[in-house]
Amino acid sequence: MNPTTAERTYSRTLAVTTVDIMPWVLLRPWLKALQDSGHVVHLACSRGPYFDLLAGEGFHMHEVALRRSFNPFVHLRPLWQLYSLLRRERFDAVNAHSPVAAAVARLAAWLAGVRPCLYTVHGFYFHDGTRPAARWLFAGIEWLLGRLTCHFVFVSEEDRQTALRLGIAREECGTTTIWNGVDLGRFRPVGTHARFSGAKTHPGAPADRPVVGIVGRIVREKGYREFLSMAQAIVATGRQGSFLVVGDSLPSDRDQFGGRFRALVRSSKLESRFHFTGLTDDVPEYLRMMEIFVLPSYREGFPRSVIEAMATGLPVVATDIRGCREAVVHGETGLIVPPKDSRALTEAVLYLLDHPEEARRMGAAGRRRAEELYDQRLVQQRFVAVFDPLLGRDTLAGAQTSFSGP
Repeated sequence: MNPTTAERTYSRTLAVTTVDIMPWVLLRPWLKALQDSGHVVHLACSRGPYFDLLAGEGFHMHEVALRRSFNPFVHLRPLWQLYSLLRRERFDAVNAHSPVAAAVARLAAWLAGVRPCLYTVHGFYFHDGTRPAARWLFAGIEWLLGRLTCHFVFVSEEDRQTALRLGIAREECGTTTIWNGVDLGRFRPVGTHARFSGAKTHPGAPADRPVVGIVGRIVREKGYREFLSMAQAIVATGRQGSFLVVGDSLPSDRDQFGGRFRALVRSSKLESRFHFTGLTDDVPEYLRMMEIFVLPSYREGFPRSVIEAMATGLPVVATDIRGCREAVVHGETGLIVPPKDSRALTEAVLYLLDHPEEARRMGAAGRRRAEELYDQRLVQQRFVAVFDPLLGRDTLAGAQTSFSGP
């Protein structure tokens, strides 16, 4: 064994998320990288269909009644549960994810005297379209909680700059941008013939071409109304094609828009053109059926669906919001349009449909960008590197890092 490795003191880290789908879908590669580097990883979240699966992956699971809610009183119970867990287990580090879980976890860690406490920021509640009063309320809460945070890990460089500008992250705290990552072997491009063949053989696949698709929870803020308006406008031109929706509403989603969206599709008489997969682990296969990927979202942190589409070699049409405008290079890997503007969205999709060579060029450029910046292995290394000073109990203070790229 390497003597340096043998002598190193490994830490017991508690990761905290609101719901179990987040670590299963997004955080698993990061947390497994921590395990591989020697950390003993515990995970606290509410129990759902992925709870036992995460336990099977080797994580020490703790059920905590965390909920997505703005009602402060519903968080008293999980606050006490996390406080008791932290006092009992005496973890070496706490790593909080998502705004609600991060707020409760950081307060519990402060009360229990557990240091350090790291916050992985997957997007702030306030964004470009937030009304001023709400924006300053959420920013003020983040500013207060920033006093309880020793290091910030961001998946968006724009978020990092915003946090520094507003004082949410202090000069004496470390800040690191790691971005989101994608498994480039699982999400990979295919040729036109292979894409067409896959669409004809996969169960529930669209039967006609081309396919314009979206991946994400069916909630209003993902821009599904604009997606439907775009589909209506394209069908009205007489073009053939289908619209593929990969995802569904989650029980924890506040608006439960999935049923309403399906009803809107039926009332638009577009049932034969729309294909719904529901919640699925076959996202790579469905992406390979598409010619164009669309994400007309109103708010994002750093959308992994966009970089998955880029890795699959798809041109991306996304909105001019945080995260999307960072991942997509307008005119090079896709097109950026204003949020809540179905006309601009339609024009962008029609442009790519009418210029297939340009669309293929953008898709190839997107794959190259994913390889350079968003390779899951690179992101795992960046994430683990944040914890490395903790292994030797070195200070994180003063480190301000961004892994920049083209």
